[in-house]
Amino acid sequence: MDRVTYFENIRSVESPLLLLTAGIDKIMLAAANDCVDELLAFADQLSAIGTVPATTRAAFIKLQCKGINTEDLFEAYCESWGIPRFEEDLIKVDDFKNGFLWTFRDHTSSWSEDEEARDWFYTHHEARFARRYEYWGRDSGPEEMLLMESGDYKSMLWSIVKKHADYTPFISPVFSQEELVIFYDQFDEREYDFDIESLLQIMEQNPNWFSTIKR
Repeated sequence: MDRVTYFENIRSVESPLLLLTAGIDKIMLAAANDCVDELLAFADQLSAIGTVPATTRAAFIKLQCKGINTEDLFEAYCESWGIPRFEEDLIKVDDFKNGFLWTFRDHTSSWSEDEEARDWFYTHHEARFARRYEYWGRDSGPEEMLLMESGDYKSMLWSIVKKHADYTPFISPVFSQEELVIFYDQFDEREYDFDIESLLQIMEQNPNWFSTIKR
């Protein structure tokens, strides 16, 4: 399978966490606060669902909460959870804490699948658990971390937009239609040195941006 088709297929895979009645926000809160007992309870609920993605995701959470190595389990089943396997390990098991993504390591174009990893980070529910964002480069020699942001997922995306003038996070559904429209209406090409049509092309990839909006 070619890599374009591979990533298209992965994008269609929903996280088994969405099957939990508690809702993704409550699970994220428990993960952010290291509430291990709650996370184990969520894992038990996943186990009860009985599907392979749900039971293996449950095992991954339980083993990580106990500090047990989960690399083999992650490599075998991450794709069934909606998490791609990248050719240069852009997402790996060490980026997870207690069974949930904690650190996302973004990369420059020195890595072959940097755009695909970034697209996944901005659009998939599994990525919303991240509490640390790192941007890595090796254009000038050894690998080095060029910037770091921490906080809740949406705050990190806002930091990327506002502090680093990168507008690609606007493809993320965490930004509402109202937020997108307000930013677009207040955007000044001269101040930000970025073409407003290019900004619009990014925002149009967000499912919350409707074609009925006329600018």
